Amino acid sequence: MEPGVSSREVPMSLNTAETRQSFPFAYEKVFDGLVAILGPAGFAVKSQDRVIGRIVASTGVSGFSWGENLAIQVQRLSENSTDVLIQSNLKVGLNLTASAKNAQNAERIIGALSNFLQTGGRDLAKSVAAAPSAQSSPVLWIMAIVVAIIVLLSILSS
Repeated sequence: MEPGVSSREVPMSLNTAETRQSFPFAYEKVFDGLVAILGPAGFAVKSQDRVIGRIVASTGVSGFSWGENLAIQVQRLSENSTDVLIQSNLKVGLNLTASAKNAQNAERIIGALSNFLQTGGRDLAKSVAAAPSAQSSPVLWIMAIVVAIIVLLSILSS
């Protein structure tokens, strides 16, 4: 991340996270960069509105999640400064094993966008590949295995 660029993550609940990131780039570059990187980074763009600075995207099912819905708000702060607010919500209400996915989504988007903007948008694939990937925590795997064993034992004892 560039010096002087701030990032702030606000956990709203287990199922929702909000992350704000400032970029030292013009609004148009940031908005276009987001539209460019979202698909290759694994997010399906559902809608985009440049006038109000809003992008709606989603992710598909993964090992620990039924997917997430994202609302991305892009706000011009000055001629060469833009804020991006990412709100990520789980598609299925209470899913403890997927609670870290919201923060991972924001980090992936911010990382890919930062790489893309810093390279002047010259290498989309490299910018996305260098971003943090969505990884499942070892704790989640242990929780999933424990739950599977409990379910298996309850089935076998019936």
